[in-house]
Parts: sequence; structure tokens; C-alpha cells
Amino acid sequence: MLKKFLNLNIIIRRNAGHSKWQNIRHTKGAKDAERATMFTKLSRQMKVAIQEGGSADPQQNIKLSHVIEQAKRFNMPAASIQNVLKTTDKSNAKTFLIEIRGPGGCLILCEVFTSNLQGLRMTVASILKKHQAKLNDSGIGAQFTEKGITYVEPKDKDKSEEEILEAATEHAIECNAEDVQFVDKDILQFTCGATQFRPLQQKLEEFGYKIIDANIDFIPTKLQEISPSEQETTEKLLSKLETLPEIVRVFDNVSA
Repeated sequence: MLKKFLNLNIIIRRNAGHSKWQNIRHTKGAKDAERATMFTKLSRQMKVAIQEGGSADPQQNIKLSHVIEQAKRFNMPAASIQNVLKTTDKSNAKTFLIEIRGPGGCLILCEVFTSNLQGLRMTVASILKKHQAKLNDSGIGAQFTEKGITYVEPKDKDKSEEEILEAATEHAIECNAEDVQFVDKDILQFTCGATQFRPLQQKLEEFGYKIIDANIDFIPTKLQEISPSEQETTEKLLSKLETLPEIVRVFDNVSA
């Protein structure tokens, strides 16, 4: 019955969703230096949203409003957010996607914000050589699809997981979500199409859910199995890529 309403085949239900939540939770409790790195990433995402949406007014720019909401959830100071909104980017930076063929044939997609794409690609290429990977321009981006991912605290925590999930599924149907599942003991993940991202959050708040984190991510349409050693190399590569200032977000199709 539920599958008639929730198109569960639209996305891959990967254990990496759980890993992502663990990473988010770790970041929230991270040290000051790691928090500063997160704030830098959020600042870049705001700049990307301003450029793509053509406005620094979150009322007129839905993507910007999404990023600001996420920044607030990570306790980014209001003054820092306002400073990003008021600062004019004079670097002529633009957003691009850099496609990578990683260890074991896995796919990696980097969303970047730069005024020197060729220079950044050269920097990335030098990193890839040390991690059994290479740049790829054969349409890897087409193997990912944008989805809205929203994490919430379950309602009625005194109920069983089955009862909570059953109620959440009914709410997912009403919100036009594509999927809902537990990713942690007390965390539910709702998935929807990118255009339904904000309406879904508004509906969830009306239903009384507390939103912990939300973002529009690139979700792989097919997962790639790789060996333990290749997975270790991939994790090191992803960590290295995320330290580059021009890289805003990194996605992969590695099966957990």
C-alpha cells in the first residue's frame, strides 16, 4: 500500500544516509576550528545561492533562504550571516560541477564556486593522482539527481519505531515526499524532489516536527561497490577535497 504513494524506487536507499547523519551530528559537536570550517562552507553556499538566485534577499531567493535556515541550525552567528548578505562578491566567481572517477570506478561530484576553474581543476588533478582517481568529463553529473533531504526529530517518542514510522509515512504522503526512514534512533529523514523542498518543510512544521537539518543534495541513481582498501582511499580523497576553499560540497556514489 505504501509503495503506491511513496515512490521508493526514485532514490537509492543507501546506508550512507546514516553515515551522513553521523557526520552532521559530529560537526554540530565539533571543535571551534571545525565549526569555523563549516561556517566558511555555509558562507560559500550563500554566495552561490545569491549568484544563482540573482538576489541577496532570502524573501526573493528560495535557495538562499534554505542555506540561511541551515546556517541557523548550525548556530552560525546572525552577524556573520548578515555580513555575507551585505558583502558584494567582486571576484566574478561562478558555480561549476567537477566530475571525478574515483578509486574502484566510483563517481564523485564536486560543487565548486570559483573564478578560476582551470586553476582549480589543476589543483584537484594533482590531488587525484595521489588517490587512484582522475578527472572525468563523460557526463557523471547525469548519474546524480537533486533531492531535498530533511532530518527531523520524531513526534510521540514514547511510541514504538513502527508506530512512529507509520505516522511519518502518512505525513510524507501528505507532504508529497518520496521516502521517509529512520537514519538514527531518534532521527527521521524525509526525501523529496528539489521543487518540493521548501513546501515539505513547511508542512512538516505544521505537523509539529522539529527540523534539525535540511539541504538539497545530489543523490546517486546507482551505487558502486568498492573494496575496503578502495573505500579507505576514497574517504581520504573526499576529506582532502573538502579542505579546498573553492569546493562547496562533495557527493559520491559509494555503497556503504
